[in-house]
Amino acid sequence: MQMNEPDWAMAQRAETLRLSGAYEQAIEIFEQLPNKYPDNAWVKAHLGTTYRQLMDYGEAKGYLYTAVEKKPKYYWAHAQLGETYRLWAITEYYQDQKKKYIDLAIEHFTIALDAEAPKDSHYAWALAHLGATYRLEIPGGIIEKQLRKSKKNLVFPQSEEGGALKRSIDEALKCLNRAIELIPTYAWAWGMRATVYRLAQEYENSFWDLGVLTVIAPEMEVLQHSSSPVPFLESRWVNLHEHAFLYFYLTKTKEYPELIKEEQKQKADQERKRKKRHYGRAIACAQQALILKPGDLIAQLILIVIEGDQKKDPEDGFIKKPEDEKIKEELCKFFKYAESEVFETCEKVLRHLIKLGRVSKEDLEKIRCVAGEEHKLTKMVLEDVINAPCENIGPEPKLWLWKNFALTQTCSNVLWLLSDLSVLLNEDSIIGKAEPYQELAGRINPSHTIERLYQDPVLSEKERSNIFIQLSPVLTA
Repeated sequence: MQMNEPDWAMAQRAETLRLSGAYEQAIEIFEQLPNKYPDNAWVKAHLGTTYRQLMDYGEAKGYLYTAVEKKPKYYWAHAQLGETYRLWAITEYYQDQKKKYIDLAIEHFTIALDAEAPKDSHYAWALAHLGATYRLEIPGGIIEKQLRKSKKNLVFPQSEEGGALKRSIDEALKCLNRAIELIPTYAWAWGMRATVYRLAQEYENSFWDLGVLTVIAPEMEVLQHSSSPVPFLESRWVNLHEHAFLYFYLTKTKEYPELIKEEQKQKADQERKRKKRHYGRAIACAQQALILKPGDLIAQLILIVIEGDQKKDPEDGFIKKPEDEKIKEELCKFFKYAESEVFETCEKVLRHLIKLGRVSKEDLEKIRCVAGEEHKLTKMVLEDVINAPCENIGPEPKLWLWKNFALTQTCSNVLWLLSDLSVLLNEDSIIGKAEPYQELAGRINPSHTIERLYQDPVLSEKERSNIFIQLSPVLTA
């Protein structure tokens, strides 16, 4: 049923408010229309999309499904329904439910392409977000690959080792490549492709995509209610975190010879120079982040980890003795300022996860038992949460976690960096055992933990494999 002129003018006001970010005002107007026009798919689709932008995914799904039922070839509505499921999948903790939402997102984005292959489609927005949906499959592909390698007795579909991971990466890149081809200045797609390249361990490609993104959108926020497309990439100074990590990853992309024979000297010299260059650039990026934002605790921690790893990297076939005292001194500074900023955030996230039922008080007590009473994690996080698990929790913990989901990645990232330092310091008492940091990171954000563990430059391949086995019950729950 077509709207009359006054109602169409009202709908236009609502849509303009939605596009301007005034979602609640938009809903106030949109909700006056469905009763008058129950068969109007446009009203249902735009009302559902507005609810999605308020992160009310259940309400959004209902309106958008009604829209596509009334108008099956309403491709914009299918794309918005796909995006609803994509964002829902990002914030979902349970892996079976996450997979269900990813599959539904792919289904509706594919319908939105009108049966065209990505290379033939001209719907750039749907292509980019379909690519971003395939990107969400990558952590599942990583853990399947790692557990297959460990020969654990787990049942997987009959396919080659790493097949699911390769498929997700390939499909994501097909869609993102086409979206960028259609709109060369599509900043969000560039950021997402940089992430996919990073997870494919194609770090040079990831670095260049980030470089393009910095030029075309130097101050633009590209996060969308989540850690995607690029962790921490909110503005130019935070971009430096990602650049620091990429250079750090590049220090480990080639094997360094354990013993240097005469005929290997030239190759070894080239390798040593390459690694030194990448370490230097990684350190420079972290230092620049601290210059642009003094007191940036994440950059400070990244810098400590990179410098500590460099000191333990082999040179001329021998591992240098690390300057542990300097690392400890820098760590003391970090802990001095991190309690009120970083660890209070971890406590708040954990309390909401407990209220939601994703983490239990018993889980935290087990981690504390492994850590011991003197462990930094016990003193700064676990003790307070275990003693007061319901302190300062709002009435809607699920909505709070959806809206603050990026905080779970920040907490997971800090905990993983601390576990790296535990490894570098051989679990010295100032930092404590690595395992409690690793398990808590996995409980707070499983997907991010999988990604960090998969490409952690501090750990050897054997160490990574063992940790995947130990954490698999947490990461696959």
